Amino acid sequence: MKQCPFCGTEIPYNDNYCYSCQRTFDDPEPEDTAPHRLDLSREEWRKPWAAAGLSFIGIGLGQFYNGETVKGLLFFAGILAALFALPLLTAISPLFVIVPVWAAAVLDAYLSARKINHLQKKFDKKSLLFWPEIAGLVLIAGFILAMAYAPHVAAQSISITAGAVADTNYPVYAVPLYESAIALSPNDTGMRLGKAKVLHALGEETEARADLEYLMITSPNETAPLVMTGNLLYENGEYEASLRYFEKALSLNRNDAQIWIRKGDADLALSLVEMQKMRQQYRKLTNSNPSASSSNSSGNLDAFQSTQSYRDAMTSYNEAIRIDPLVSVEVSAHILASTQSLVEMYDGILDDIGSGNTS
Repeated sequence: MKQCPFCGTEIPYNDNYCYSCQRTFDDPEPEDTAPHRLDLSREEWRKPWAAAGLSFIGIGLGQFYNGETVKGLLFFAGILAALFALPLLTAISPLFVIVPVWAAAVLDAYLSARKINHLQKKFDKKSLLFWPEIAGLVLIAGFILAMAYAPHVAAQSISITAGAVADTNYPVYAVPLYESAIALSPNDTGMRLGKAKVLHALGEETEARADLEYLMITSPNETAPLVMTGNLLYENGEYEASLRYFEKALSLNRNDAQIWIRKGDADLALSLVEMQKMRQQYRKLTNSNPSASSSNSSGNLDAFQSTQSYRDAMTSYNEAIRIDPLVSVEVSAHILASTQSLVEMYDGILDDIGSGNTS
């Protein structure tokens, strides 16, 4: 039995007509007493922790997982700008930008996935850039494996990166990269030379010399460590010491025109130092005994041509030109600059003597 929905009279269960009120009615839809559940398909379900983890291992990857292509690209562009543009435009360390931007990307991926699950954000499908970035991360993982199975190849790649970083406003970051490369390939001369060059540019002379001395011990037949050591000494004004290293390099390879040029430069610089000392001696003689300096100067005034270092420099330059005639322009520039200084020094000696005679 059931009741009429209009008057409440009991009627047979299968009847839809009430004889008391004479009305016809339809049976109501059965009431859904089951608890309401949010029906989400597998394609729509986003896992918040998975989104956060993906964004942690790859910048913007969590956003691509959530289908937010533009937002992921913005995070990615922010990291690239911090790495490459910021060092060129400001003195701010890239880490001060990279860390907060990356953390924001991780948090945003987590929160966006939660909003998608609560139907607060629309989700169609993963971004088209999701799989390309996954492929890039796989390549990076492959590079890490290469470090284990082919360390020399990985070391060369790291060394190239270090060389690029050394040319930015933050060469100090190149040092740990070179150290990582050297750890993978300890006997590579080029990597240690690159590190020594950066250390020298940073003013860390002791550390730079330590790497060069290591190379001279482990690679006694290599000229590059000797030449770089000679260059460092030359820049510090230690011309005699630099000559010894250039001469030792030439004993290993006498057909390198550039080493001959560097030896010639050191000889020329040494001749300037000797001429300066000679001028100081003339000044002392002139000030103490003008007549004596005048009478004794006739045999000593040809100091320009008698300077042995200058003649050695010319010999080295000529040898460089003989080996490689194309360096003649470079050699001429070196000779012109130093010869002008020597002539001025020589004229100064004559002036000093002249002023001594006048007095």
